[in-house]
Amino acid sequence: MRYAPIPMVPGPTFVPGRVLAAMARDYGSGQIEADFLALYERVGKKLAALSGSTSDVVLMSGEGMLALWAGLKSCLRPGDGVVSVGTGVFGDGVADMALTLGCKVEKVSLPYDSTIGMGDSLQRIEDAIGRLRPVMLTAVHCETPSGTLNPLPDLAEMKQRLRVPLLYVDAVASMGGVPVEADRMGIDLLLGGSQKCLSAPPSMSIVAVSETAWDHMKRAGYQGYDSLLPFRTVQADGRCPYTPYWHGVAALEAALDLIEEEGPAAVFARHEAVAAQCRAGLRRLGIGVFPHRDAVQSPTVTAALVPEGFTWQGWRAALRQGGLIVSGSFGPMAGKVFRLGHMGVQADAALMDKALAVMAAALDAGPA
Repeated sequence: MRYAPIPMVPGPTFVPGRVLAAMARDYGSGQIEADFLALYERVGKKLAALSGSTSDVVLMSGEGMLALWAGLKSCLRPGDGVVSVGTGVFGDGVADMALTLGCKVEKVSLPYDSTIGMGDSLQRIEDAIGRLRPVMLTAVHCETPSGTLNPLPDLAEMKQRLRVPLLYVDAVASMGGVPVEADRMGIDLLLGGSQKCLSAPPSMSIVAVSETAWDHMKRAGYQGYDSLLPFRTVQADGRCPYTPYWHGVAALEAALDLIEEEGPAAVFARHEAVAAQCRAGLRRLGIGVFPHRDAVQSPTVTAALVPEGFTWQGWRAALRQGGLIVSGSFGPMAGKVFRLGHMGVQADAALMDKALAVMAAALDAGPA
């Protein structure tokens, strides 16, 4: 495929040259060099600060899905109760993952064009917690297939009031693009990935782990490549549980340095501004936005309706002709919804202007 001058997929995002340059250096062996331990600790602290967390941060070699599995498998035993809140395919998918581990799962599946707090969603979640008395409550912060951002304060309050031990939050598509405030939300397992808002390669999984979560890991006793518990003693042991990806951690630091230099508040404001620009532009073009008008739309991704008269395949091909790469969606939205990922370095006003111009030209040309 030829190079796309207008990358607008919701991850993996475009990787800046400075981040790529950090990967090109020779770092030696991550297992024996003290410099790696310092790098690992430094990056963990930067990620914690960005996410409003004082928890330990684990960096694992692998794409963000590794973090999602690691959080579940490290903390849960067969028979444990899990209440999963889903406003999209990823939220409901966490429930399916927990089921494969032998957990007792109650899935609170909400409309995919909604967000937590709409309708009777809070009562449904509270009722499920009351019935199951779960070990873990799970949610996805940003549902990229739906273009929504789930508010977390009500879940945080419910977790504390109803004494749910663990709150598991997938922040893969929000970390670095919107405030997460992990400590204030009482998040015990905050899960991230390097390839979305952080604009690094898809090589690192990120997990911020609370003291309560560490205790549950000891109880579960899970051993495997995706076990989080061995990472608690990286500094004391002077090594990682397996060969670490030094270049991936270095790339992550370079990406975080770019965010620090711009300033997190400015980064979050940039995402908000480009998201608003995107949706205003779509309205001018007569392209509908997918989520319900009362849903909280994500600053990092917009889900829009495939224009009338186009198939998804035809619309994608027309945009590619103009150099614009977007993504489709999944589950019940497949073929009906397309997505623009204005996250990380792609949250750029000039880039969005180009994307909207390509869509305007495709509409003017009409279906092939």
